[in-house]
Amino acid sequence: MENGKTIEQIISLFFKTNRLIYKQLKIKECHDFFSFLQLETLNYIKNNKKPLMKEVAGFLSITPSSATPLINRLVKIEMIKRCLDENDRRVVRLSITPKGQKMLKKEIKKVSIQMQKTLARLNRQEQKNLIEILQKIQRVYNDNHYKKI
Repeated sequence: MENGKTIEQIISLFFKTNRLIYKQLKIKECHDFFSFLQLETLNYIKNNKKPLMKEVAGFLSITPSSATPLINRLVKIEMIKRCLDENDRRVVRLSITPKGQKMLKKEIKKVSIQMQKTLARLNRQEQKNLIEILQKIQRVYNDNHYKKI
């Protein structure tokens, strides 16, 4: 397979796999389903004590204005809350609520169970190869030189 067709196939497989995972998870639990973006956002806020909106946006690789509707929705359903910075009351920080922590734990467990079932179909070496490939792709995207291209 020539390089161009290989790249096209990889891109197609990435998108198709993402849609299939999303669809499968949504079918299983449609009444309180959270998107991966919402889960990633909750997890980031949980693991980074009271981040700023721009820090969350940077983590998600989106602009702060694009992050606003996502954050507003999570605030509205009481998964996170906005709080004033202790040193500068003009600065607004984000924190996860107990309800958000409970929901995050529940949703991550659902995703984990589903992914375990899927990944169990790969043998040990295939799982290791997948980890190495995904880590390498992340390193490429995180490389500052690559970002300038």
